Amino acid sequence: MSRRGRSKSIALVVAAVIAVAPLVGLNVLLWLHINANGIQQIDAAAAEILAQVDERLDTAMTALIGLGVKDVKTCGHDSRNKIDQAAASTPFTREFAIMDSEHTVLCSNSGRMRVVRAVSARHETLYPQITFDLVDYGGAHSARLVRLVWTHDDGSLIRVMIAGKELIPPIIVGKLQSDFLARLMLADGTLVAARLTHQNLDVAESTPNAFEAYASSERYPVSVRISVPRVAMWQTYRDLFIYGNAGGLLMSSIIMLVAWGGIRRLEGPEREITDAIRNNEFICYYQPVIDLTTGRLVGCEALVRRRKSDGTIIPPSAFIPLAESSGKIYDITRQVLRKGREDLDAAYADRPHLKVSFNLVAGHFDSFDILDDVKAIFSGSKIRMSQMVFEVTERQELPNIARARVVIARLQELGTQVALDDVGTGHGGLSYLLKLGVDQMKIDKMFVDAIGTDRYSTAIIDSLVRLASEMSMDLVAEGVETTEQIEYLRQKGVRSAQGYVFAPPLPAKSYLALVEAMSPLKQGASPNHRSATQAA
Repeated sequence: MSRRGRSKSIALVVAAVIAVAPLVGLNVLLWLHINANGIQQIDAAAAEILAQVDERLDTAMTALIGLGVKDVKTCGHDSRNKIDQAAASTPFTREFAIMDSEHTVLCSNSGRMRVVRAVSARHETLYPQITFDLVDYGGAHSARLVRLVWTHDDGSLIRVMIAGKELIPPIIVGKLQSDFLARLMLADGTLVAARLTHQNLDVAESTPNAFEAYASSERYPVSVRISVPRVAMWQTYRDLFIYGNAGGLLMSSIIMLVAWGGIRRLEGPEREITDAIRNNEFICYYQPVIDLTTGRLVGCEALVRRRKSDGTIIPPSAFIPLAESSGKIYDITRQVLRKGREDLDAAYADRPHLKVSFNLVAGHFDSFDILDDVKAIFSGSKIRMSQMVFEVTERQELPNIARARVVIARLQELGTQVALDDVGTGHGGLSYLLKLGVDQMKIDKMFVDAIGTDRYSTAIIDSLVRLASEMSMDLVAEGVETTEQIEYLRQKGVRSAQGYVFAPPLPAKSYLALVEAMSPLKQGASPNHRSATQAA
């Protein structure tokens, strides 16, 4: 990955962290709020329920003490009136009853003489003549009652019974926002009563994963326990989570969009190259190569250009350096190869003497991908492998000479030729010519420009001509612009040349017209080229 690509990836990661961090923080704050608020609520509810329990027990105790100190023992008219009055002052009680020393009910305000059984130990209270215990009427599902008993000196009794659920006020219970279970228990853990806000909550067993609160009475052997399942707490605050996260996601999306827009702006030209590749904007211009001895057209070099959607032509100097540093050059090369096939397929089908050369970069010779690309793109093409030349520039250092030699050999096995471009200007020099096994050398424009003015440069040309002859290589001169240069190169034995003295790089239509003019087909020849020219 290029440095620019790594920087983009890092920027995206940073943007993602910046976008996600508020969302994570929001959820943490929401959960902390739920925990704190939920615990605060159930603590307050437990304390409030216990206060109501204490208050009702106090009221019942006061009524019972009033009957006791008035020495209510028999069921005379006066005594009956007193227990009726006590019951009226405590509407939450189930029964006031007068009992003899054998614990037999003599009379009660309810008019029924019901027998109860004790289900807990008897506890003392703050008033020495009154005891506190838990009873029921018998049976597996009998409701439990709190019993307060006043004992006279002669052993006779007055009792008051209160249904356990009457001690847990439903109005206070309803103040809690979540589904929950409220239990009233004796000090020894015996359940007195429970209130539920949802039928799926369990009275008999402790609710797992629950928020819990306890409150114990200082006057009676009772305590209140409230359990709120976490799932119930979540359901209560679900809307808060949903709307909070929706807002957080919106904020994160805005951050990511801003970051993405910023990254795209920072990418600048690289993004333009990516878009241009996607839109197939890279095309070929073709510079003719001429035989200096006969004046015939021998082929061309395919040179990349970018044609924008508005028709503007962008020269390679504006995008090649960045394309190479960002790794986009490989996609551009594939597009150039495909465009070359599309442009020249029909014209080259019946002109096997014409060649087309494509430029590759050093990285192409560091893997076998170029072999796969050539086979895939030119499979079934009318352009023969023998008509193609691939140029490797000496200006760029090859990463691995041995691997490059293998790649070049594989290209040659396909039938193509390989040329060393910019000879004498870069890293390899003579070692590249000896080690790479190329088929062709191209004399750089720098040396051609110096013809007639610089002895050193002309000496290099003379050396390259002798070297090409000794190594049986073709030699092509680039950047030829004057007749003097043509004459000098012809005298030295250089067979082929390209440059503005012949023609500049031409768009496909113009080059195909030049092919038709300089290398016309004989009468009766295949119509491939004619159809290609008409299509162009």
